[in-house]
Amino acid sequence: MKLMSKPFLNTLAGVSLLLATAANAALPTQWQLDNSHTRVGFSVEHLGFSTTMGHFDKVSGTLNYNIKTPNKTSMNFVIDTGSINTAFEARDNHLRSEEFFNVKKYPTMTFKSTKVNFYNPQQAKVTGDLTLLGVTKPVTLDVTLKKIANSPMTKKPVIGFRATGIIDRTAFGMKAFADGITTKVPIQIDGELVEKTGK
Repeated sequence: MKLMSKPFLNTLAGVSLLLATAANAALPTQWQLDNSHTRVGFSVEHLGFSTTMGHFDKVSGTLNYNIKTPNKTSMNFVIDTGSINTAFEARDNHLRSEEFFNVKKYPTMTFKSTKVNFYNPQQAKVTGDLTLLGVTKPVTLDVTLKKIANSPMTKKPVIGFRATGIIDRTAFGMKAFADGITTKVPIQIDGELVEKTGK
């Protein structure tokens, strides 16, 4: 008898978790990012010598998600571009300048979903409009729901997720140092969603 692969077993376990959650818990449909457990990260190659990693300290977002109708999910995220953090102040100030994020004129970038396609209970392709430097372009993210369960700390429902994708910064007009610094920038978002409070 051929043994099942570990990735398949992980997916099977995840599916079982989602089905158990759906059967035993009344989940909300309106969610918001838990900023204390969310990181929007990126990495760029520097002249072929090294990889520089960074993230944004300030991000907010909401999600409309019903486990019974996942493809009707919608999301809207806002990132404070001035909160960029690469652990080096001089570089961060340069990234905030007109050559890169131009934060004085464009203090935020936004992502608003236009299509969500769950191809299994845990994984989806999410396409949406990313607005950066006043330019809006479609971007597709690969999203994995890592866990849906009540937190042992708060006793309230939490969605844990990871989203990955690639953004071509030149498509938004950010062309500075294109000959030495990555133009197609990998991004990775790790986070948690909790029930939305207030309006």
